Amino acid sequence: MINWLYKNWAKLCVLIAIILTIFIIVFIKTEDTVLFLIWIQIPVYLLHQFEEHARNGFKNYINKKVFRVQEGDFPLNDKTIFWINIPIIWILMPTFAFLSSIDMMFGLWIPYFAVLNSLSHVIFSIRNWEYNPGLIVSLILGIPVGAYALIVFYSNITVPMIISILSIFFALLLHIIIFGYIRMNYKKQDKAQIDSI
Repeated sequence: MINWLYKNWAKLCVLIAIILTIFIIVFIKTEDTVLFLIWIQIPVYLLHQFEEHARNGFKNYINKKVFRVQEGDFPLNDKTIFWINIPIIWILMPTFAFLSSIDMMFGLWIPYFAVLNSLSHVIFSIRNWEYNPGLIVSLILGIPVGAYALIVFYSNITVPMIISILSIFFALLLHIIIFGYIRMNYKKQDKAQIDSI
């Protein structure tokens, strides 16, 4: 069962995004624009995950184009991709979105995370002058919806400077952890291959 999930979880993202969007429209009042925009980041990110991982495009792109590994399934494989994405997007984001109904400040990092991640795809695309899996949703939804959420957030709520700094720091920290985890896998596998020679 778990191996099936490792290979197929991303294919479920569109269906889950649709169901979650309906749930958000029904249960989160659209009049509460800030809370609505925090929650809506999650289905947008699910669509982003579908573009990245449903056809193994992101895995192959990172392994072959970024780390130049032509043989073998590293530093990214189905298992590592699953454990990078599920805790952050499927657990952490909904938890903090729920906490935002108690105090909106809990959710400020979510649109920051979405914008930062989307911008990384755009920057990578410009630098390499090519498509990378995740770019289309980043351009069409990730950056516009995330940036709009931040604009509305700051327009309607007085946010203490420390909360803004912590939110940006947390969004950056998650990206650093992800990149560090991928790089650690690369070095570990690379060392294992050298030791086996």
